Order: sequence, then C-alpha cells, then structure tokens
Amino acid sequence: MSRANFSLVVLVALSAVLFSAPLIAARGRTRLRDERDVRCVGSVGELLQQHEGRQRWAYDHRGGFRAIGAGYNLDDNVDERRKELQEALSLDYDKVYKGEIGLDELQISELLILDSLRALKRTEQNIERVKDFCCSLRAVFADIQHTAGSADRFPREDVHKVIEKVASEDFKSAADELERTKWCSEGRNKGRCRDNLDVVERGCPHKREGYVCYY
Repeated sequence: MSRANFSLVVLVALSAVLFSAPLIAARGRTRLRDERDVRCVGSVGELLQQHEGRQRWAYDHRGGFRAIGAGYNLDDNVDERRKELQEALSLDYDKVYKGEIGLDELQISELLILDSLRALKRTEQNIERVKDFCCSLRAVFADIQHTAGSADRFPREDVHKVIEKVASEDFKSAADELERTKWCSEGRNKGRCRDNLDVVERGCPHKREGYVCYY
C-alpha cells in the first residue's frame, strides 16, 4: 500500500476507531484520545506497517506469537484483544485466532491504529517526557515497544543512552547508540534497526517552536 493510500485509510480508520461508541464512553477513563498521541498515530502506523506488512489472516509471527494484520499480537493481553476485536470490529476473537475469519483492509488499519496507540501509551510508562519527542522519534520507540510486547518488557536499560541522546537532540550520537544495542543485534530486529537508525539520525527536521509533537 502506498503512503498516500495508507494515509487515506488511516484517516478513515482513525475516525472509526476514535469515535466508536466504546471509546467515546471510555474517554474520561483512558488516555487513548490524548491529542499528542493522535497526532503521532500516522508516524507509528507507517513504521509498524513497514516492518510487519499487512496480513488478512492469522499467522504465526516470527516473534513466537499468533498475529494478524500488521503484527497485531493476538496472544498479548488476550482479554483486551478479545474486547477490541468484538467492540471495534464486531469479530469473534476465537474465529480470528483459528483463521476462520479474515480482515479487510479497513479492519487491518483499525487494528493498526489501536496497536499504534497502545505502543505510544506503553512507551510513556518507560520514557520520561517521551511526549516532548517529535512523532518520528516517538515512532521508533513505539516500534521497539511493539517488538517487546507488554510495557514491563521494554528494553529500557538497553536503550537508555539512546533516550538520553534524543532528549539532548544529539541525533547522530543517538543513532550510534541505537546501533550498539542488544535490540539491534537480534536477528529478527536487524531490518527494523536499519530503518530506525535512519529515522533517528534524521531527528526532527520539521520541528517548530511551540508544538509538542511533530511529523
């Protein structure tokens, strides 16, 4: 899917997800609708899709779990995933898991948006002031979080120097530190690492004073 087509699908799917009845009802109880997170969904979604692809049917992910769409982890927090599939897509989790039901393109994008928001939220639990980073850099850390799974598995000690360099806007050094991490050396992450190194080294070219999150 081209970037232009992806952006259009994201716009449609984002509207469907964010304004669905369950999320509107939960507005006061969750942070999914934080404006700064919403601004960065496109950046995170593009990076996740680039690394995961788009699969209509459930499959065995190289990370050792059952997945569908753009690496949507069906084994991570099963109760939450079951609820998302039912409330956002009106789909039966068990049938999706077994490969009895597939997804259309819009449904893949809806799950991708939910995963992007989840990854953004989980990185907030591990990186202080992450919302001050531009969207492209938040996307890199969200991508790393996505490969880790739950928030408590984020490799903070492994990437703490990367975080420090990004916070000080020394992006070249941040990329060098990322390349030295154990995360980058893992075989299944090497392709992601190369892509993320380029993003980190570019930094925030469109940053403007007065904005919190930038593309």
